[in-house]
Amino acid sequence: MQQKFFVLGVPVFARKLPSGDMAVWHPFNSDVQAVVEPICRGRGYWQPDFTNWIVKSPHTSSVLLELAAVGRSV
Repeated sequence: MQQKFFVLGVPVFARKLPSGDMAVWHPFNSDVQAVVEPICRGRGYWQPDFTNWIVKSPHTSSVLLELAAVGRSV
């Protein structure tokens, strides 16, 4: 399942992976990066090949809540 948030007007996508982890991706935007990175850092890792964050399964709910708090969910 994929969820879409708008942070500073830019779409941020979060989708569950088969492993239970979650991928978080947004188009390059340094202002959005400054919001999303602190939410994901320490709860997963940056995956440079796909330019997204992989959030470990124990943290997916809290990351989704924080993304919803800073953005508009669609």
